[in-house]
Amino acid sequence: MLSSGVSPSYQEIKDHFGLASFNSVQNYLKQLTNKGYIENPLGQKRAIQVLHSASTVQEQLQSKSVSTKTGSPRSQLLQARDEILSLPLLGKVAAGQPIEALKHDEFVDVPPSMVRNPSKSFALKVQGDSMIEDGIFDEDIILVQKQESASNGDIIVATVENEATVKRFYVRARPDSGSSEKLVELRPSNSTMKSMWYAPEEVSIRGIVVGLIRKF
Repeated sequence: MLSSGVSPSYQEIKDHFGLASFNSVQNYLKQLTNKGYIENPLGQKRAIQVLHSASTVQEQLQSKSVSTKTGSPRSQLLQARDEILSLPLLGKVAAGQPIEALKHDEFVDVPPSMVRNPSKSFALKVQGDSMIEDGIFDEDIILVQKQESASNGDIIVATVENEATVKRFYVRARPDSGSSEKLVELRPSNSTMKSMWYAPEEVSIRGIVVGLIRKF
């Protein structure tokens, strides 16, 4: 906008940030509008107005940081609410639902302390009871940090033949195979279910689970 003097179109915003859909663009613009960073009074795609520059936002954040140290409990509560993060809810972790096909149509508000790296994090809704012994139940929302590697024992989101699943991750020889070949074990946390075993190249790690949200 600063270089051309023209507000970007939804298509340009989508392409620049690599967003999945125009709904993603609308959701992010709505959040920025609600926080007072931008304004789109005409509701048109090239009518976006920046209300605060990056330097102004930085000064506001620094000011909030100072005031929180000496402010009242109410001001501290308002500050905490301002810091709530919105992560894209990409859909359900269910067999036959590739993560890439799910769109950023919804968002989940989470405290910043629950997310290590917000720019590389997303949320998924759990479907099924394969992880109940780890306290992850059907319809829970898990917070996932994107990464392609994991350590033994990590709870991960993985895809196998485009089917998404949440399981504990291990690399080891299969005990009943009589072979020393290392395989990937995706182990459910449910004593009524058995582990799934795959060659390493068959499993794509999409991220590790870093948090969980449950609504009562």
